[in-house]
Amino acid sequence: MRNLLEYGKGQITGLHAAIAAFRQMPPAERWFSCLFWSFWVSLVTFPSGYAIRDIMPVVCLIFLTLYYRCNWRHSVLRRLGAWPLFACLGLMVFIGVAFSQSPGASLLHAGSGLNKGFILPFIAMECVRGEKDLRRLVWASVLAVFWQGLDGVWQAQTGRDFLMGYPLHSGRLTGSFDDYEVGNYIALALIPAFGLWFILRQFFSRLPSLLLSTAVLWPAFFLLAGAGSRSGALAIAAAMGLWLLLTGSSSVRWKGPLFAAAALLLILVAQGRARLDAVVEDGRWSLWKLGWRVFLEHPWFGAGAGQYNAAFRSLGLSPEKDAITISHPHNIYLDMLYAHGLVGFALGMIFLLGFSWWGYTRIRPRLQAERARERKGIYWHMTACFWMGFVAWLFNGIFGHDFYRVWWLALAMCHLGVMIGAVVNEPAGRKEADDARTAGRPDGLSTAAEMAGTKTDGA
Repeated sequence: MRNLLEYGKGQITGLHAAIAAFRQMPPAERWFSCLFWSFWVSLVTFPSGYAIRDIMPVVCLIFLTLYYRCNWRHSVLRRLGAWPLFACLGLMVFIGVAFSQSPGASLLHAGSGLNKGFILPFIAMECVRGEKDLRRLVWASVLAVFWQGLDGVWQAQTGRDFLMGYPLHSGRLTGSFDDYEVGNYIALALIPAFGLWFILRQFFSRLPSLLLSTAVLWPAFFLLAGAGSRSGALAIAAAMGLWLLLTGSSSVRWKGPLFAAAALLLILVAQGRARLDAVVEDGRWSLWKLGWRVFLEHPWFGAGAGQYNAAFRSLGLSPEKDAITISHPHNIYLDMLYAHGLVGFALGMIFLLGFSWWGYTRIRPRLQAERARERKGIYWHMTACFWMGFVAWLFNGIFGHDFYRVWWLALAMCHLGVMIGAVVNEPAGRKEADDARTAGRPDGLSTAAEMAGTKTDGA
């Protein structure tokens, strides 16, 4: 008993010392620490439910505001030359509301993504200052897919998930999402979690790394198979093809689509959803036709965000297989097209493809240089995983959901933000910025670092 009391006293003393050290930190470092760990917790707890996904971004935003107040000059956003791409996204959303058939309803629909999605890239990009931060964010992704995968295993054994008590949906696993859309979540969250392999390879040889990675990630793959999400399978297959695109030579890159197609087929077989008749009879074809008809009625500025159901009903149309209450066309590109018209769609695609290309052109040469070194680093390997997580969402969206689906958009924006922060704060540029601060320059950036951050890393 005495030893237990001594242990407790020691822990309390250590906690007081940690709090005292935290208070003595410079304000910028203090708020960065709060921002980083609140974002880290939000990634780990992401599958826990709507409450967490509603509250944590707001908590992060408070710390982000305080961080900007103390350290704006050294922030990623200030040094990001590609910021006009975010303006394109904002203009698309504005069109979807201002030109809507029902502006109030569209404002509610699009506005729901403000605190749950649109602020997340700005939060995430400030959470990467170096390789240590990237490692921690990879571990956050690993923990999230691991516990959610175990939830799927538990649900398969007992009939209900252990967090919320949700049953299976049409014989398919749902995890804590109450729907088999969890397959899309687990697929997208797995992609940055693949960075675990590179972390383990720094400490172990191939076989132990493979065994440990398999032991940690197999529950997530079990849930992916049990959820039976074909669009989730497409995201994983796309990530494999994107990896070849990033790492392969010109003679290898053309094999990427073939490799991705083979991976997709294998995953669909594992899910039991590789039947051609199921694809031919899928209700999405009818939903796509409805989305196209709505677009033809509102070609320039669209029918408005979230107006899919009201718009096709006003035309006297109805889906062939799905319920009349269906609210989206199960395709983010058709969703953007019918809701925002050609003008808004063009702005949205500039944002999506712009950051995809921006990341690709900066990550690929650095990743290949990192792989060519005798002693391999993993900074760009992990950055590539987050880039693939964002771009795989664009493939996932061919068959899944709508653009404003809040949890889906949120996860993609998290991956985008981490990738941006890693690129802007690349190791060389970060060292120059730190040296400039040490030298006492008022803006904390040398001319070379300014070029690396604002020009080289710009759009």
